[in-house]
Amino acid sequence: MKFSIRNLVLSSAALCATTAFAANQARINVPFGFVVKNHVYHAGAYSIVVDKQKSLLTLSDINQPSHSVMSIVGPGNSDPDHRVSLIFDVVGSDHILRTIQYRGTITRNLDAQPKHKVESTTIVGE
Repeated sequence: MKFSIRNLVLSSAALCATTAFAANQARINVPFGFVVKNHVYHAGAYSIVVDKQKSLLTLSDINQPSHSVMSIVGPGNSDPDHRVSLIFDVVGSDHILRTIQYRGTITRNLDAQPKHKVESTTIVGE
């Protein structure tokens, strides 16, 4: 009986840890190529993982996890229904990632060359 209770407790702890990790990640599809910190990223599926203890957000290409960008996050949109959005500056035919909002956090400005003339803004989100 002790063996079964121990397994139940360990399984519950593992499930809680997995649920907590899943609560700090999202997946988003970007329908166009874009630029972040002078690096080109292709259209496709991306994962967003937030480490709230370290105030760190990672955006990774699902198909190429090594193709990722990390940024410090701070307080952002406090709307409980707001899940995730990527805000892009449009300059000519280029989409330049400005910020990532994830639940109640937001990255600082990711645009490495903010002196260009922004023609419009595009938001991709859930």
